Amino acid sequence: MYDETSNKCDTSKSEHMKKEYGHKMHDEMKWGHKPDEMHRKLIMKKIFIKKIMAHLSEDDKKKLLVKKLEIKITAAKQRVELLKEKQKIVATKMDMKADLAEQKIELLKMVHDMLKE
Repeated sequence: MYDETSNKCDTSKSEHMKKEYGHKMHDEMKWGHKPDEMHRKLIMKKIFIKKIMAHLSEDDKKKLLVKKLEIKITAAKQRVELLKEKQKIVATKMDMKADLAEQKIELLKMVHDMLKE
């Protein structure tokens, strides 16, 4: 971090984040996971957010929690809409299959009647 008063970079905070990242990576490597660059950035972002959250007031934390819940609600509503659309498509497909089966039965009945005569 950059300290404006002394015009120097504070390495203790970044060292702490690197250390915490190292511990998380060690835990993941125990289970045979090799994190890629994207996963590494995600972990670093989570650590950074955790550090920022420690400095926020309770009201700000509540506001963030409310916003996060709103996002989850919106995502859940979108998922429900997608499932309803999928249900409609599957129902249409099943109706088409049923119609084809009925047509096959009618065709077989016609062939049966023709052969019977």
